Amino acid sequence: MGVTPLADNNKSDHYYYQILVFTGQRTNAGTDSKVYFVLSGDKDQTQIRLFSDPHRKIFQRGGINSFIIAVPK
Repeated sequence: MGVTPLADNNKSDHYYYQILVFTGQRTNAGTDSKVYFVLSGDKDQTQIRLFSDPHRKIFQRGGINSFIIAVPK
């Protein structure tokens, strides 16, 4: 398992979060769908972001995927 920086991360952003996604063990627990998310806090939230990894298949049954998201604040 490696950590995947999101493709739309901005190099000028100063804050980084690691997001872990655990996929269940049941049959058909994985997905080939595009998975989007919004990181939300008390004072701000991100735009809609896409989990992706150009080097490996993600969200497989029983898997753990780790992503780094960069945000300005």
